[in-house]
Amino acid sequence: MTPEEQRATQETPHPTWWSNSQRAFLIQNRRGHYIHVSPEMFKQHLRSWGFAGRAAPDEHIAPADQVRLNVQTIRDVDYSGPLAGYNAGITTCNGHRALVTKPPKRIEAAQGEFPMIHGIMEDMFWVDDFDQRAHFFGWLKIAEKSVRDSSPMPGQAVVFAGPPNAGKNLVQDLITAILGGRVARPYQWIIGRTNFNADLFEAEHLMIADEVPFTDLASRRVFGSKIKDITVNSIQTCHGKFANAIHLMPCWRLTISLNEESENLQMLPPLDTSLRDKIMLFKIKKAKMPLPCNSPQERKVFWEELKKELPAFIQFLQNWEIPQDLTDSRFGVAAYQHPDLVKVVEDMAPEKRLMELIEVTILPGGEFEGTLTELEARLIGDPTFGRQLSKLLKGANALQTYMRRLKKAHPAQIFTARTEKERFWRILPRQ
Repeated sequence: MTPEEQRATQETPHPTWWSNSQRAFLIQNRRGHYIHVSPEMFKQHLRSWGFAGRAAPDEHIAPADQVRLNVQTIRDVDYSGPLAGYNAGITTCNGHRALVTKPPKRIEAAQGEFPMIHGIMEDMFWVDDFDQRAHFFGWLKIAEKSVRDSSPMPGQAVVFAGPPNAGKNLVQDLITAILGGRVARPYQWIIGRTNFNADLFEAEHLMIADEVPFTDLASRRVFGSKIKDITVNSIQTCHGKFANAIHLMPCWRLTISLNEESENLQMLPPLDTSLRDKIMLFKIKKAKMPLPCNSPQERKVFWEELKKELPAFIQFLQNWEIPQDLTDSRFGVAAYQHPDLVKVVEDMAPEKRLMELIEVTILPGGEFEGTLTELEARLIGDPTFGRQLSKLLKGANALQTYMRRLKKAHPAQIFTARTEKERFWRILPRQ
């Protein structure tokens, strides 16, 4: 609906709409935000605006009731609520008319210095004689532009892994402020523990931090699938309780903070080739904070001082050019994974665990030669590790997928040959 059509169909002193999903009317409050009101309460507003609640002798319907009907049939919307990255007002998402009730609190860029933010970022991201900031600044630059322009863009999921109290959550708080001041916690939805996710569409920053992690392989696989979906696909399904699902286009960015020990990194999905370009793994070093922050009051003062530097930092991001060798045609900036974190995550990969179990269950008796069906029967039938292998190989074509990866990783140890009817695998003991 164009602005002209909105003005032509507005019969009330203030803009009013009908929400098909919430089954309620929407009016603007004195702060300029849209709020949902019940049909009965909307009738009271109409009376206060001078619309008669009873029909005159020459009328078939009361003026107030006619306005209600017109709003429901002409000024109806499929979605009503805050929508990540969008200004308040009418917008169209994937063919759906949406009324955005609250905008993000964007911070205007301004000339200035940001010494505290600069020092914190330098301390945290300069690790093992390598400065990771170029990748992070590139990611944050594109994320800020996406929200500023209300334009969904692909963007990698970002992981901050480091020691306790290093400042990982502080960086996430800065990201929240830069992207509009709204944050949602998506972990339960991301690992498939709930199908409801309507609250996530109200925030630009999807943040995972201090969660009770699920480290089972099934949860990690779902996690990886959701990361691929969130980072690449602009159209997402919004599913609230007692409401029909609707497809919208939020401006989202996903970040994850955790401690760097392997037991904490176990919540991350396996790093297969389809995920590599969709995730960044930053190894974080403990930063020296420029102000004391040992008490709630000190932390509040510190945060207020940091916020004063954000306009200058945002201007720096907007003017900063992504180095040519770091550009990426899909995401704008290439993915980065610190090698130490990659090694830890890869050591937990299901195919690596499978190879370890093959070496202790089958290869002690010499090389294996046979079909995948025969290999699976030998593995699952092992009296010691059979139950563990059964869980590891759960899922359609799991063994085939893992063996293909292992063949690529161990070309001198794993071979295949094909007859007219089937493929045979040959696995040699490690030399």
